[in-house]
Amino acid sequence: MMQVEHRGRKRDSIEHFIGLPQIFLANGLAQLRYMVLVEGLQTPQGYDQCPYRCYVWSILCKVPTFPTDKYLALVQSASSSISSEMYQKIKNDTFRTLMHDRHFHSKVSESSLIRILSCLAISIQSKVGYVQGLNVLLAPIVYACHKSEPQAFAILHSLVTNQIPLYITPNLDGVHTGLALVDVVLKIIDPVLSEYLDSKFLKAEIYAFPSVLTLGACTPPLKSVLKLWDLLFAYGTHMNILFVVAQLVINRSQLLNSPQPMKLLRSFPPLEENEIIKLSLSFIPELPKQLYDMTSRHGYDADVPGELKAFLAENNL
Repeated sequence: MMQVEHRGRKRDSIEHFIGLPQIFLANGLAQLRYMVLVEGLQTPQGYDQCPYRCYVWSILCKVPTFPTDKYLALVQSASSSISSEMYQKIKNDTFRTLMHDRHFHSKVSESSLIRILSCLAISIQSKVGYVQGLNVLLAPIVYACHKSEPQAFAILHSLVTNQIPLYITPNLDGVHTGLALVDVVLKIIDPVLSEYLDSKFLKAEIYAFPSVLTLGACTPPLKSVLKLWDLLFAYGTHMNILFVVAQLVINRSQLLNSPQPMKLLRSFPPLEENEIIKLSLSFIPELPKQLYDMTSRHGYDADVPGELKAFLAENNL
């Protein structure tokens, strides 16, 4: 798959696997996804210190190595062609990206964020250019790929153009569809909690917008985000909808016992990644196949909102 530098470190099974040639790509990807789920990208230094995560994400996203000279040309083009208005929008966001995470900023510079987002803006200029929240989507990627800025750009570009292009439309159509799906999934998984939040006029549009927009990257700690994103890249970014519902279920007692649950939901509690993953996987067999299919497509298929409306009417939801 990819040649990984390990410089004397003892390679674990995943690092060894991604360094092997794969005759059948589909089978190799399926095995890698399973290994990510079962074994995880663990290292003695900590989950967030995995030195080959960038390679794994690139393979799972089917993103080849992005040539440095091509990226440098893109940086030069961006510096000369990006509008001052667009640049200012990016600059207004980058300085506050994970601003309280000192470990993140010890590895990632603001100038790196600006360069990557500027390159992305001119690459998708015909669509939207830049929308607020892209800096937070970039954060886990550039952290995982801090030794290769060109590859961080390539993964982000693939993410927003192939997997969630509807998340970066002018009206953020995919995000709003995702929020509607959070409401429906919660109603099926935990009708009591769903009814209680409804009684307080709390729809996902009110409390879950940042979590859906950024695929959960807005909620600390970063090491938990990285583990959740390993699953997102392995099994699909739509899993974030289930992650959001799982976070609600984990905190259901506090929410149900609170006369003002919005105080708890204003900023989600720190991520409990292992519990979130376990719960999210348990939700899948509980969901109607049609609903799960819509959830899996909502980031890129503009037909999903209409299908969801029909589904809700047919099922009296």
